[in-house]
Amino acid sequence: MDAETFGQMYLDYLGKEVHLIDGVTTMLQSLKGKRIAVLTNGFKDVQLARIAASGLTETFEAIFTSEEIGFQKPQPEIFEHVFKQLAIKDKSRVLMVGDSLSSDIRGGNNFGIDTCWYNPKRKENSGLAKPTYEIHDWEEFQSIITQTTASS
Repeated sequence: MDAETFGQMYLDYLGKEVHLIDGVTTMLQSLKGKRIAVLTNGFKDVQLARIAASGLTETFEAIFTSEEIGFQKPQPEIFEHVFKQLAIKDKSRVLMVGDSLSSDIRGGNNFGIDTCWYNPKRKENSGLAKPTYEIHDWEEFQSIITQTTASS
């Protein structure tokens, strides 16, 4: 088998791997009526296949991949593209949620939006990224949403 065939097979199988985090489906359902989009540094075909296999596709207003946009998180250009596509004018109404300090949280920091670091293993943050919030499970996330919605 040549390298190109192997690489394509790997990506095909990767797209079939779905591991939903405990509580995420309930959490997403609780956000009904809010705008939710996915912004990923992953390959388009792999990420779309994974999201489709999760059964959550209809949950998201849009799914954006770095492969399509031509920039990766933490680059501000990827966020600029998403904000333009979603016609978002008010950064204070956006919360970037992610598990990666180096791409999700730092990207949000670079772009000037609030961030929420999903840190279930309670890793130490010794880097430059500064999350607005840090959660260890999705119940904590729900309290943040309730708190920020009440103050808006």
